Amino acid sequence: MKNFLANVDYTAVPVPPDFIPSLQTPQQQILWVGCSDSQIIETDTLNVPRQEFFVHRNLGNKLSNGDTSSLSAIELCVEVIQVKHIIVCGHYGCGLINTHSDIKSYAGWLSSLNDLETVSEDKFGHGSGVEERDRRLVELNVLAEVHWIMQQPSIMKAIRERGLEVHGFVYNPVRNSCVKLEISPANIS
Repeated sequence: MKNFLANVDYTAVPVPPDFIPSLQTPQQQILWVGCSDSQIIETDTLNVPRQEFFVHRNLGNKLSNGDTSSLSAIELCVEVIQVKHIIVCGHYGCGLINTHSDIKSYAGWLSSLNDLETVSEDKFGHGSGVEERDRRLVELNVLAEVHWIMQQPSIMKAIRERGLEVHGFVYNPVRNSCVKLEISPANIS
């Protein structure tokens, strides 16, 4: 994972409100994995009724740390509900994912952020301001979780067999908007 992040090139592009069309039925089509400290309803940035979302929140929108609640949500949404989209959504200004937080080592939950900080410094340099580095850490965390989820056998099967799509978003609470992190085609394996 660390090697993937060290070499990944990506851009952040605005997500239009109609990025995912509504099904116009109360059927869940999106698994939205968000951060529990966001205190926002970032799903409102899409023109999709709430009935079409299955929302799972945890500290730092983590999936790759072996949490059974997250793994169960993924399994239910992919295998039973058969969602069409999985969105991992971080948010700028996250109090858990920043360069001056003492929370990162809490029970190993966010320990992977130490690797992300190293990658961020190696990739973007030490000259960045704290706010810019924190924004990049949020983005790298989302990319790491998207990369991890796309390596899971059930996800690969759903992508191959029924066209499941996995997206990495970052919500900007100041602007009430999301950006989609688009990975350069050269980085997609």
